[in-house]
Amino acid sequence: MDINSKIERLIINYDLGSVVNSIEAVTGGLSHRMYKVDTDKGTYAIKELNAGVMKREEAYNNFLFSERVSDLAIENGIPAVGALKINNDIMVKIDDSYFMVFNWQDGKILKPEEITEEHCKIVGELLARIHNIDYSSVDDEKRKVIKTEYYDWNQYIPIAEKQNKPYLDVLKDNVDLLYELNEKAVKALEYAKDNLVISHRDMDRKNIMWNNGKPYIIDWEASGYTNPNVELIEVAWYWSGGDVEKIDYNKFKTLVETYKKYYNGEVDSNIDILVPADLYGGLGWINYNLKRSLCIENSYDEDEIKLAENEVMQSIGELKYNASQFDKMIEILSE
Repeated sequence: MDINSKIERLIINYDLGSVVNSIEAVTGGLSHRMYKVDTDKGTYAIKELNAGVMKREEAYNNFLFSERVSDLAIENGIPAVGALKINNDIMVKIDDSYFMVFNWQDGKILKPEEITEEHCKIVGELLARIHNIDYSSVDDEKRKVIKTEYYDWNQYIPIAEKQNKPYLDVLKDNVDLLYELNEKAVKALEYAKDNLVISHRDMDRKNIMWNNGKPYIIDWEASGYTNPNVELIEVAWYWSGGDVEKIDYNKFKTLVETYKKYYNGEVDSNIDILVPADLYGGLGWINYNLKRSLCIENSYDEDEIKLAENEVMQSIGELKYNASQFDKMIEILSE
């Protein structure tokens, strides 16, 4: 059964409409696929969950936890967009596919050049308010374990050579740097784990939509425990242009200062130790996309493989640029 037929079944079977007017694929998802579905009852964003992700034993509970976090955020006045509950569940299975349904949110994802210092003020305040929330009702000691890993980067080179991957030379040229940054990031996270809060953990540009200047935080899938200082560094990095290797330190400083104004805690005095922790997520993303592009552990279609290949090349470049900016970031965070 094709994707349109599955979505139509979902809409009809769960009373989300009696007529499906249109189904439109929406770009932007790096792991899952999103569709804008218009029916006679409303317009929905329907997420088809990645088949490889859903094979993991812990996948459903992770999604359930993230929705509980977004529900709490909404209760505390955060402009979050959470999944609709269908038959008291957060997802629906149609044949071999899993779906989550959201009310469609009008708005746009900002391009790097569209971000202003005012946007950075808004995001800095939102992040602080999220960190201030009492999440004790969803507290989960098992999730407080911050897992770190020293990835075996060399293992991918011979496989990439055999498959003639476009990122082969980039990987070879930077493999020593990947090992070095991996070690620094793990050490930083070992230090960071003594101060944890629950948060969104992925508040970059793609996960905040804007409608007439108002933000709406989407995609809470990565929600979990994090060190608030580490997430501050990560969010400030993205919203000041670090992810496109054009960091604007006025925007970086604006976001950091606004966060400090609204956050109930304090920025760690040993911020220099924590800064490399921001690299760990990027290292994990590179490792995941290497596996995805090489079809290690799971098989993927051609489009997803190409997407993963591009992510490997782009993410290695971003990681190198990030590491080159450590000194200036530490200076601002320490003020």
